Amino acid sequence: MIPAGKRAAVVRALDDEGVDYVVTDETSGREYTAVATFPLPTAAVEPVLERLREAGIDERTYTVIVAAETVISRRFEALEEEYAEESEHGGDRISREELQTKADDLASGLGTYVLMTVISAVIATAGLLLDSPATVVGSMVIAPLIGPAMSAAIGTVVD
Repeated sequence: MIPAGKRAAVVRALDDEGVDYVVTDETSGREYTAVATFPLPTAAVEPVLERLREAGIDERTYTVIVAAETVISRRFEALEEEYAEESEHGGDRISREELQTKADDLASGLGTYVLMTVISAVIATAGLLLDSPATVVGSMVIAPLIGPAMSAAIGTVVD
């Protein structure tokens, strides 16, 4: 969504990036004046979002990223080729927002975390009482303690 007073800057940024877009008026009466819709190759999401941030679209602005099934456009094909060349030289890119969303999706709720920790502790205790190292190691495998470590790693990369 495009905030009031930012429409021209957003359109200019999208034109500069060579992106096909559609801008429609937003009539709900909120602080937004228009909605911009545009397809992007996966590798182009982060650079175009960064360009929009420079144009005045801040991180609190309502933004939705979805996977398109099919895009038929010559400009899109050119954009895809441009970012395919960049990804060959600099690796694949993912936007910060997509990374945070994926991390949130991977994180389970507190109830699941506590339940799996209790089950793991019970199995580890049984393994100790039965003098079974395999059972103790198995209890470590089902413990949900890897999730916070993965989230911390993603948080370190993002910040």
